[in-house]
Amino acid sequence: MAPDSKPPSVHTIDPYRLFDSRPVFSHVATSTGPTRIVATAGQVGADEHGKVPADIDEQIALAMRNLGRCLEAAGATPTDVFKLVYYIVDYDPNNRRHTKHVKAFLNGHRPATTLVPVPALAVPEYKFEIEAYAAVRQEPLRSVEVVVVGAGLSGLKTAYDLQQAGVSCVVVEARDRVGGKTWSVDPTGQGKFVDVGAAWINDTNQSKICDLAKFLNLELVVQKTEGNMVQEDLGGGIDVFEYGGTPKGLAEKDGVENLVFIRELFEKLCQELDIQDPVGTGGQFDKMTLEEWCKKETKSETAFATVTLWTRAMLGLEPREMSALYFLNYCKSGGGLLQMRSDFKHGGQHLRFIRGTQSMSIELAKLLTPGTVVLNSPVRRISQSPEGIYVSAGRGDFKCQRVVVSVPTPLYKEITFEPPLPEAKVEIGKNNVLGYTLKVLVMYSEPWWRKAGLVGAVMSFVGPITTCRDTSNDEKGEYSLTCFTNGDFGRKMSLLPQKERYNAILEHIKRMFGKYVAVQDPIAITEHEWSKDQWAQGCPCPASPPGIMTKYDRELRTAHGKVHFVGTETAYEWKGYMDGAVRSGERGAKEVIAALGKAKL
Repeated sequence: MAPDSKPPSVHTIDPYRLFDSRPVFSHVATSTGPTRIVATAGQVGADEHGKVPADIDEQIALAMRNLGRCLEAAGATPTDVFKLVYYIVDYDPNNRRHTKHVKAFLNGHRPATTLVPVPALAVPEYKFEIEAYAAVRQEPLRSVEVVVVGAGLSGLKTAYDLQQAGVSCVVVEARDRVGGKTWSVDPTGQGKFVDVGAAWINDTNQSKICDLAKFLNLELVVQKTEGNMVQEDLGGGIDVFEYGGTPKGLAEKDGVENLVFIRELFEKLCQELDIQDPVGTGGQFDKMTLEEWCKKETKSETAFATVTLWTRAMLGLEPREMSALYFLNYCKSGGGLLQMRSDFKHGGQHLRFIRGTQSMSIELAKLLTPGTVVLNSPVRRISQSPEGIYVSAGRGDFKCQRVVVSVPTPLYKEITFEPPLPEAKVEIGKNNVLGYTLKVLVMYSEPWWRKAGLVGAVMSFVGPITTCRDTSNDEKGEYSLTCFTNGDFGRKMSLLPQKERYNAILEHIKRMFGKYVAVQDPIAITEHEWSKDQWAQGCPCPASPPGIMTKYDRELRTAHGKVHFVGTETAYEWKGYMDGAVRSGERGAKEVIAALGKAKL
C-alpha cells in the first residue's frame, strides 16, 4: 500500500483576486483527511560535524538536504509539507538565490511559504535557515496477527512464509521502496541495472538465496574471473597476477610469504570455530581486536595491509574496530575466508542478477497479499500490553499479536520499545558498529580492460579504491567497473564533494590500469553513500568490538516478549550476505508460527 495510491495529504489553494504565486508557493494550504502533524526545527547549511560551507548556494542546498532528512525521519515527504518558513541574512530581492533550491526540493509542490529577511542567525556563518510543517496522512488502525518491521529480504521472506502458513501480516517500511540494502538502479535509463548495494550470490552453498532466485525465475550471470588482476602495493608499486592466485612479488622483503602466512593462519583458526558456539570454541579471540591479533602474530606491514584490505572490502571497517573473534566467526559463517572472498564456483561473489538484486525483493513483494507492504512509514514505537501489541508508524498504527523486527542492531535505537529492551539487546545495539562502504559504479561503452587480458579486478593497499570488479552484463551491452572505497579510505572520500570523489576514483582507475591499456572515459557514474542513508547508517553488516560476543552473543536472536528479531547479522550461515538474510527470515517466520500455534502438521 504505497502512500502515492491515496489522495494527497495537503491541498493547496489560490484564492480569487490574489496575485499569482506560481511556481514556488500557494497562498493557502490545508490538510485533508486524518493526518499527523510534523514540525521541524529550523535547518541550516551545516553538516553533521557542524561544518558550514562558505558558498551561500552550497549552504542553501545543504539546508534543503537536512530538511529532507528531517521529514524522512518522520515518514513525511516534500508533498506532505503545508507550510515553509525561511530566514535569509543579507536578502537581496533582485538575487533570489534560494528559489532554485526550494523549487528543486518541492518538485512542483506548492505549500504556503513565508520569507523572513533577518540581520543575523544563531551563528555568524549561517546565512539561510528553513523550517517545515507537514501533514502526514494516517491510515485507520489496522489489526493483523503480525507486523514485520522492514521490507528488506529478511522481512519480506518472513512475511511470505507467514502468509503461506495462513498468518495475516503487514510489512511496514521506512523507505519509499522495498529491498533494504539491495537496491538496483538504471543510470542510463536503458534497462541496464547496476547494484549500489548487495550484488553477489552463488548456487551451491548459498542454497536459500539460490532457491529463492530460481523460484522467482530471475536470470543470473556468472562473475568474470578470466585474466589478470591489478595489485597496488605499499608504496604505490603496480603489478599484475593471475586472478585467484597470489601476487608474485611485493615491495616488503618476504612480503608474499608474510601475506600467505597470515592468510593461512587466519583460515586455520577460522575453520576451528563452531558457528553455533563461536564463544565456546574461540572465546580467547574476543579479548582482542583483529589488529591486535595480527600484530601479535607478525610484524609484517604486508600482512597487516592484507588483513586491513579484508575488513575494508568485506565490512567497510578497519581491523581496530572489531573483535578478532567477530571476524573469524563472520568468515566461518560463509565457509571460511577463502571461500567468502572467492569469485569462483562456491565463492561468495560467483553470480549476479541481470535485473539487479533488488528484483528479488520486488518480485517477492508481488507475491504477498495486496496491501501488505506499507512504504514511507518508519516504525517509531512498539508497545506490548496484555491487550496486544501496538505499533506506531509514520502513516498509521497497527494492533497485532506478534512483531518481527528486521533492522540492523545499531538501528534499534530508532524505535522506542515498551517495555524497554533488555540490557543485552541495548548493549548489542549500542556497541555494534556499521562500516563505511561506498560503491562507485563506473559505466563504459565497452570493456576496454579486457583488451590487455585484465579481468577488471583491483586490490590496493594505497587507495582510494580498495577493491574493484568487472560487473558487466555483456548480453545487455552494459559494461562497468564497480569500485569499492571502504573503511578509512571511504570516510576520507566522504568528506569530498561528489564531483571530487568521482574524479579521485577515475584518477585511481587510470593509475591502476593505465600502465597496461588505454583507459576510456566513462558514459555514466553512480554511487550511494550508505553511511548517510537514514535507514542504513552504514553497510554492509554490523560488527562487534571485543567483549560483546562473549557477553551477549546468545541474546542476539532471542525474542523480547512477543517481539522477534531477524536480519542477516543474526544468521548462523552467510552472516552479512543475502543468503543469511533469507535464512534469518525463515527462522523468524518459524518462531512466530510456532508461538501462534499455527505450525503446519
